[in-house]
Amino acid sequence: MILLLRKKCIQKIFRTTICLFLLLVVSTISNLSNKISPVMLDIEDVTMAGNSYIYVMDKSGYLVKRPIYLQSEDLNENVLKIVFYLKNKNLMYSNGLLNEKLEVLSINFDEKYLTIDFSCDFYETEDLNSSVSSLIYSLMELDGVKGVTILVEGEYLKGYPKIINKDISIINPSFELTSRDDVSKVVIYYLLEDDGKYYYVPVTKYLNDNREKIDILVDQLSSNSSMELISVVNRDLELIDYREENDMLILNFNHALFDSNDKVLEEVLYCISYSVFDNYDVSMVLFEVDGKNVGNIEKNHL
Repeated sequence: MILLLRKKCIQKIFRTTICLFLLLVVSTISNLSNKISPVMLDIEDVTMAGNSYIYVMDKSGYLVKRPIYLQSEDLNENVLKIVFYLKNKNLMYSNGLLNEKLEVLSINFDEKYLTIDFSCDFYETEDLNSSVSSLIYSLMELDGVKGVTILVEGEYLKGYPKIINKDISIINPSFELTSRDDVSKVVIYYLLEDDGKYYYVPVTKYLNDNREKIDILVDQLSSNSSMELISVVNRDLELIDYREENDMLILNFNHALFDSNDKVLEEVLYCISYSVFDNYDVSMVLFEVDGKNVGNIEKNHL
């Protein structure tokens, strides 16, 4: 009997000790959380790194490609964050292309197409074409988005087709036409320096040239004469031949793809690849020099 009572006492003491220990742990965690105020910082606000991009207007009037960090895997949340960036004038990389009062009424994603219904404030902008281009290019950086339908209070955006993509949206237009014949539209990416940092700038060029777009963009990149936009492509660069295989565009260049140290600059590959992806429906660009593989860029890894 004495042994039984002693056993029960020990069990009761043990349970009491465990309860007190748990209470102490909970109290300690609570006190720590009260002392530490969690601060959510977006990575790009500190380091300018990112896992996606938005297109915002810089001080020169160009829509430039700038990195952002999207924390969520939810498409709707990422769409809302992109809209937030594009309408916020206080962020260091955006001048507020969209109206600050703009509200997103609904978001729907059906297979490859995104539909967004905005409040009537969407029309309250200084440059509607730039606002639309900025929004379309930014949203199409999201995985799986092949086109966007913009609604304003349930009605299709006036003056635009029901489904807008990069083929329809005109970003940073440049007209180099001498006649109405053989007009080609080619999107070419250059570099732009802004406060010591370099950003990629897509330019929609209209010119009289009936060649393949890849021939046009390589020639344009190697002969750029703009003082504001920078082409890092060697003037002696020549595209020997090209072919499309298995969702991949293979480009064979002469030795001028290399720099003086026999290396290929990353910026050169990116300028060419960004341009290819905006003009061709491929998922990879493979680079060759005199028929030998020297590197590749995948669309999903940009």
